[in-house]
Amino acid sequence: MTNPLLIISILIWPFGQLLQLTPFGSSIRLQLLDLVALFVFLSVFVPTTRQEALKDPLFKPLALFTLTAALSLIFALPRLSQNEIISSFLYLFRFVCYTSFYFAFRKEGIRKYLRYLLLSSAIFLSIGFLQYLFLPDVRFLKYLGFDDHYFRLIGTFLDPNFTGLVLVVMTILAPKLFFLLPLLALVLTFSRASFLALAISLLYLGFTQKKFKLLFLLLVLGVTLYFVPKPFGEGVNLWRTFSIVSRLDNQKKAFDLFLKNPILGVGFNSLKSISKTDIPNLSSGVDNSFIFVLATTGLLGFATFLSFLKKAWQTAANPLSRACLLAIVVHSFFNNSFFYSPILVLFFLIVNLPPRKSV
Repeated sequence: MTNPLLIISILIWPFGQLLQLTPFGSSIRLQLLDLVALFVFLSVFVPTTRQEALKDPLFKPLALFTLTAALSLIFALPRLSQNEIISSFLYLFRFVCYTSFYFAFRKEGIRKYLRYLLLSSAIFLSIGFLQYLFLPDVRFLKYLGFDDHYFRLIGTFLDPNFTGLVLVVMTILAPKLFFLLPLLALVLTFSRASFLALAISLLYLGFTQKKFKLLFLLLVLGVTLYFVPKPFGEGVNLWRTFSIVSRLDNQKKAFDLFLKNPILGVGFNSLKSISKTDIPNLSSGVDNSFIFVLATTGLLGFATFLSFLKKAWQTAANPLSRACLLAIVVHSFFNNSFFYSPILVLFFLIVNLPPRKSV
């Protein structure tokens, strides 16, 4: 049962927000990928495969973080309404379901899914380019609860930053000259966090693998950025400051909440519910995955989260895998990237990439 579910998840993954099962603008967004993740979870933790998952080195840190997050919610119950409690616990349960992708890929092996991954990547890139060419003005999405963008490649995630992170991973993993396609798409997102994530990942690969020619990609990125069309608009201005100020303000207020609740935070994913007057009501809550964990689960949750990331880094045997994980970590300092569902699938897939001695 696990094998066909993984194939389905890989093939629907590139359609992102286009496969929502709840109306746009709804307080709880359910995607088709969420439903598949539930079935993957059930298939992984049935009696015949449960013991194998429990023995995995990543199970303990994941379980500790999940338990700490649940404990933070339990202590937050008196402050939350019934709807907020349901929403927060569903978000935590969704996270648990998505962690099962790690154990599923671990059990089935990643190699037999490579052709599906290539097809999925091609679909993702194709839709992104088509959107940029034929629907560059997506400012109407503001009325559906998304950020408004103009002449930026936002793809099926309807967000240039999350899309940009995926394109960074594709650029790193692409064989030979195939990296040019995701790199060009990445440039069209005008996502500075994604550019930085790619730069740091390439520097990591260059110095650890002694492959300094990889730094040539940074030159290609810079040249392409210089020549790519930049229509009028703040979104394509690489020197824009409004978004930086907005993110810093968002992160500062979230960090202030952590200082008021340093041990267990305010409850996992209950931050927006109890701080409506303190934090801008952004679609991703807090523009930093690490501050998100601090504010909602406190120091206890943050410690278990870092322990999980450390174990994931140690588990990744491929230098390209580690470069991609580093990109996700760097990007997560500017967006709540880690807890974005499609990125979670990508994260657990990357950890399972087969070993490779050199780049």
